[in-house]
Amino acid sequence: MPPTRRPPNDKDNGLPEVKVCGVHACRAVFRARPDDILRVYVRDTSVTALGDVLSALAKQRRPYKVIPNDELERLTDSTHHEGVCFVVRAKPPLSLDDILQGHEPQCVLALTDVANPHNVGAILRTAAHFGAQAAILGGGARVSAAALRTAQGGGEAVKVVSTNDWAAALASCRAAGYTLCATSSHARNNVFETRFPKKIVVLVGSEAHGLPDEVSALADLRVTVPGTGQVESLNVAAATAVVLGEWWRQRHQSDKATTAVNAPAAGKPPRGPRR
Repeated sequence: MPPTRRPPNDKDNGLPEVKVCGVHACRAVFRARPDDILRVYVRDTSVTALGDVLSALAKQRRPYKVIPNDELERLTDSTHHEGVCFVVRAKPPLSLDDILQGHEPQCVLALTDVANPHNVGAILRTAAHFGAQAAILGGGARVSAAALRTAQGGGEAVKVVSTNDWAAALASCRAAGYTLCATSSHARNNVFETRFPKKIVVLVGSEAHGLPDEVSALADLRVTVPGTGQVESLNVAAATAVVLGEWWRQRHQSDKATTAVNAPAAGKPPRGPRR
């Protein structure tokens, strides 16, 4: 007989509770670590859409509670909960060394002063999409419930660590073979014409002021995102998406794109030489 899964105990590992709201974010937690789900709250109109998840949790003796929308808003402190909230154990904290191991191509984000949770969430979603392995947050910050919802499941795919000392953290990244890359409107290197190294840390600054001077001074590489010049700059999440998209293209798509260009169209024989 398969082992019986015991109900979660809030005191099992001493980790704090975290609220996760939003359909995709909650489903991502269920797929990645169902044993960490402690309590489930759902609006009546969302029961059907989440029926498979709720049924599976009920079989594991984790019943859900249907509550009205106003109560769900108070619980999540948000009107954007999408009708569901999971109370889960926080992930065990990681050290910087945990994410810097290995020799394969890797991309890590360093979010120095990104305060807006929607930008943090959008960056995590983009990081997950393009395969960035981790994000470093400053000031001992944790990813908020609003950021997790905006990340649409990206918060489960991307490892997150925090630091109170950017100089030491980035020095550790460089010692592990990572190149520190910053974006700047004054940089000479066009992001689309720059060959990225295999291991890179993308430095991401605040929405209003960009990178702190002491962090910017540490950059080994600076790139600019070219455009029309009709606006001063891109939103921090949008600029990060451009850089990560180009990193992904260089690492994973170059050979495929070449093959696609050279391959004959489906159902058509290769064209011979012209006479």
